[in-house]
Amino acid sequence: MWKMTKVIDRDSVTFRMSGHLEAEHLVEIQKALAEKGMDGNVVLDLGEVTVIAQEAVRFLAHLEVNRIDLHKCPTYIRLWIAQERRAMRRREQSESTSQGHT
Repeated sequence: MWKMTKVIDRDSVTFRMSGHLEAEHLVEIQKALAEKGMDGNVVLDLGEVTVIAQEAVRFLAHLEVNRIDLHKCPTYIRLWIAQERRAMRRREQSESTSQGHT
């Protein structure tokens, strides 16, 4: 089971997540972020996420690159995100190298 709760304070909007974060939940997260807009401080609190799908890890890696703060991120998720970000950089470098040879 997965749950997301929105918490608003003076300086930021926090989306607290708990449970199993699966690929099908990403649309709901995207909608919540779109409603909030990226003009303020947005935080994803992952402290109670117990299981996460690979697609969700990639999604979080992209969000973090786009300046969304990930708080209370469990260590195993943090390590996996770092691994995905390295893979993203390698793919980008590979694509730019292959485009330069055409």
